[in-house]
Amino acid sequence: MSSEKRIEANRRNALRSTGPRTPEGKARSAQNSTTHGLSSLHRNPLAAACFLQMEDQDQYLGMLNQYLATYEPQGQHELDLLTEAVFAKFRQQRLWAAEAAQLEVAIAKDEKEFRKTLPNADPRAHLANGIAKSEQILKLYLRYDAQLNRIYRNCLKDLRDLQAQRHIPEPEEEPTPIEPKSEIEITPNEPKPAPEEQAAEEKRRAFQRHININLGRPADWEPPTP
Repeated sequence: MSSEKRIEANRRNALRSTGPRTPEGKARSAQNSTTHGLSSLHRNPLAAACFLQMEDQDQYLGMLNQYLATYEPQGQHELDLLTEAVFAKFRQQRLWAAEAAQLEVAIAKDEKEFRKTLPNADPRAHLANGIAKSEQILKLYLRYDAQLNRIYRNCLKDLRDLQAQRHIPEPEEEPTPIEPKSEIEITPNEPKPAPEEQAAEEKRRAFQRHININLGRPADWEPPTP
């Protein structure tokens, strides 16, 4: 095939959708998650302007339904995060297809001149030459690819964080701590002893414990009240 014909063929291939073409195929793609017994979307939540004319929106919807079956989002906020994540992955795959098509076009476009320099060049040499001829555009693709990958990962992380918060149990009420009783029991009707009296009583009890230990008595023994 001549270089001109190959270029034209590669351009046509780049415009072809990789999604299902028949009505039956589109229906299967859009209903991928129904086999899991989970809820699925039957209409694309994104505007039609988000897709190129050559792209099949049902392909994206089928991908989204697969993620719905995995993450089971609840509420509009969680659904929005999942939709954004899947669309970032869809655009990343679009970029991969464009990168492959760019290399095909670059190889075909320069094939005639390249064979003059290396008549026995194998496909790997042609690929290396195509990459060299596409250096600037490939750098741009790599930058876009990294950005889309960050969006995809961050959206899924935010989604998992939201879902984790839904499963955090409510904190149980802590029991009221029991205050330790003082050595001198005070009934509500008894007046509180003066600090001097309380200090004297604690000193007497300490002395009594010392006597009890020396005499072999229990430390808390008290002489009977006369």
